[in-house]
Amino acid sequence: MSEQVISAISEQLIQEKWTRAALTNFTTQVFKDLDETINQVFEENLQDEVLELCEEHLKQSKNSIVGLYVSGIVNLRKQAINDANLLILINMFTENNRWKIAEWLAERILDNGSNKHAYRTLIQCYEQEGNEAKKFEVWEKLIQVDYEEADIVRALAERAEASGNQDSAVAYYKKALHRYINRRMFNHVRDIWKKLIELCPEETEFFFHAEGKTAKIMSEDRAVMLLEDLYPWYRDHERWDTAIDIVKRIVSYDPKSPTARAEIIQCYRAKHKEHSQLEEYIRLSNLSASWRSIQEAIADFEKHISFDAGNYVFHRTWGVGLITSIKDDFITIDFPKTKGHKMSLKLAVSALTILGKEHFWVCRITMKPEKLKEKILKNEEWALRTIIKSFDNQADMKRIKAELADSKLLTASEWTSFSTKARKLLQSSESFGNLPDKPDVYVVRDQPISMEEKTANSFKAEKDFFKRVKIVQEFLADVEDKEMHLSIDTDMFREMFEYFVGYVRNMSQVTEVTLASMLLVTKVSTKYPFLNPNLTITYKEVFDAIGDEVEEIFIKLANADLRREFLKHLKKTTKNWPQLYLKLLPLQLNKENITDLVNAGFVTEVQAMFTSAFGSYRDHREMVVWFI
Repeated sequence: MSEQVISAISEQLIQEKWTRAALTNFTTQVFKDLDETINQVFEENLQDEVLELCEEHLKQSKNSIVGLYVSGIVNLRKQAINDANLLILINMFTENNRWKIAEWLAERILDNGSNKHAYRTLIQCYEQEGNEAKKFEVWEKLIQVDYEEADIVRALAERAEASGNQDSAVAYYKKALHRYINRRMFNHVRDIWKKLIELCPEETEFFFHAEGKTAKIMSEDRAVMLLEDLYPWYRDHERWDTAIDIVKRIVSYDPKSPTARAEIIQCYRAKHKEHSQLEEYIRLSNLSASWRSIQEAIADFEKHISFDAGNYVFHRTWGVGLITSIKDDFITIDFPKTKGHKMSLKLAVSALTILGKEHFWVCRITMKPEKLKEKILKNEEWALRTIIKSFDNQADMKRIKAELADSKLLTASEWTSFSTKARKLLQSSESFGNLPDKPDVYVVRDQPISMEEKTANSFKAEKDFFKRVKIVQEFLADVEDKEMHLSIDTDMFREMFEYFVGYVRNMSQVTEVTLASMLLVTKVSTKYPFLNPNLTITYKEVFDAIGDEVEEIFIKLANADLRREFLKHLKKTTKNWPQLYLKLLPLQLNKENITDLVNAGFVTEVQAMFTSAFGSYRDHREMVVWFI
């Protein structure tokens, strides 16, 4: 039967060559007939032989339709991530206006997983047919595969906005904005930025993230222009805290901006209009003096303006105190052990730290210890929010422990219980994020943070390759557990995914990093086909390159899941896999590997391995215990 299948394909290749079959002679039925033969190829496990036959034929007849189709489909069904021959075939038919066959071939590729080239072919076909409905459906699928595509995303946003679907429009505009930033197309970035100010002006977390990305990828001048577009909305709506934050961000990029200095003074006057010392503190800080650094003047003014009756302060020796009055250049403070303490304003500015009324240290002196403890243990989120916000909205678990356990507010057992719940809450709650460069430092978000953004921040901050692998694996497991499959259809996840794809595309040699990247990319794109990066390298080429160094590179794969993937592909690709399994088994004790070896008839060899290990059990204790 095997010889008949090979012979049938060989005859069709020769017949096509000698009859010089033209494109016009090919119909979809011809390809369907070839599919029946390809099914037999897989039933007889003849994929490698057929691929070799087709590739040899294509060296002589590079435009062989039969050769291109058979080799292309076999590669796709083998999940070799190699669609080059099918794309050549599609181009041949589109160039000759055979749109129906091109459409059929594109759909044939998509039967085996998402593919951006196939989607673009379908778009061309539907445009030729004038089928707008189907074209829009394919647009949706294309942008899931090609995350560099921005124009179509923008077109979908405009279409959604025109139909009154504002939520979808905002989502598309945000996606388009990030893609245009990545492509350094500032005119488009600014147009969409202004549109989002119209549609969702209060989403400051998004705007600030995009502005920071613009500064990094394009320039700080561009980021300033975006912030200057955003600022007027907050000023006109008298949202003074955010308006001030925006001006501060502008100043961080352009400290000499005269406009920023004038605007921040206007904001301060509006925000603190009831403060008795407002104008005096503007004068003392030289906020309006062009000769003084605007950043120093802002810091000086904000420290002064915080000194007002009813505010709390902290002194390193006397602790937390309450300002009871301000008169002339002196303030009066009640400390726990010193009531009515007077201090000059100049000394107070340098010696005291202003505490907000919600500061955790203020809670400690204004609430009874037992009441505060009860609130902490009943409401972990309140405790975390309060402590983190108290320290410039940045705190790690060490700081949290210092405030609760080291200070004796909670007992050791109470802290153990609290910390377990707190860690889960910090990881899962949308109210908490982390610093992009310090994943173990947490912040309180004014607007919810998505799991993918939190993951992306951790991923960017982590420098160790295999820890990055673990971050992605844990995120995917969480997505699977919560059935949040849309979470991987984001540009943030795709940027993480593309990090590993880059290693595979540029694989000049096989290392533990490039191999791990290929194993992860293959597994993820098999589970989620729309992520298929269309790589051309095969596992056969990889294992051939590894050669006799299989044990050495396997040891360096510092991830149990990737080791399992390695063994799975080794078995599918390498004929001498049982011998390699026997070498690698001590390094990866896994019941499935034993089962595979036993089913392949290597019972004696497995028994010999156990006997050998048992004979020197002191050196192979873990392996012996596992076997038993």
